[in-house]
Amino acid sequence: MHNSELLLFTVPPGFKRDDLRSRYDVATIEEDDWHSYSGRRTSEFLTKQLSLLGPSASRLLNAGAGVYGNTTGQSSEISVDLFSTPIKGRKNAVCASVERLPFSDAYFSCVLCVGEVLAYCDPAAAFSEFSRVLAPSGTLICDFGSSRSATHWFSSTFARAADLVVDDYNGSPEKTWRYDPRYISSLLQSFGLETKATLGVHTWSAIARRLGATCSQALFAQEKLDWIPLPANWADLITFVAVKRTGER
Repeated sequence: MHNSELLLFTVPPGFKRDDLRSRYDVATIEEDDWHSYSGRRTSEFLTKQLSLLGPSASRLLNAGAGVYGNTTGQSSEISVDLFSTPIKGRKNAVCASVERLPFSDAYFSCVLCVGEVLAYCDPAAAFSEFSRVLAPSGTLICDFGSSRSATHWFSSTFARAADLVVDDYNGSPEKTWRYDPRYISSLLQSFGLETKATLGVHTWSAIARRLGATCSQALFAQEKLDWIPLPANWADLITFVAVKRTGER
């Protein structure tokens, strides 16, 4: 496949494509400690889930791949990103929006969409496309920022179906979309996707931040208490595994 750039992109209210360019149209990204921890935990989860899928994950779409390259080492993995720079020179790379994928129906056996791609797009449009390009019994692994996170407890943003919030990234404020897990679950159901497993990242740290700790203090608490599990719904970031029901188009 060849790199190509679509003329039309859709992003949710509050974002234009150019608003995202300075952060994401880049060849490298320096993550802060908070997001580096998220990345490590998510990567461990992905490795486990993909190993369980085995050969059934051979036709894999990395949706919103960014700078992180081939996630599985499989030569057949296809990377899609909104911008051309992070996927430049990569084999099987396509510049497109996850809300409008240029692939035929039921083409992939597995779709990955991690790195909080949903923080900048419409999850309903993305899930519709993921379901369309997944074959029956295919697997979707995706993450999102949760509005039920402990960081939102006792605030006006708690449990909002979808809310634009200001978060911290590398010491700078950044607007991102967060979603109620119940809203995400209802969307998945509507597109024939059944959740099979979830991972909550940043639970203790979310509580610590709600109590006024700095990001570094909260991360220290998380790493010390990681061995004590807390409900995934308390987490700042939720990664889920969903399977497309057989009989769904």
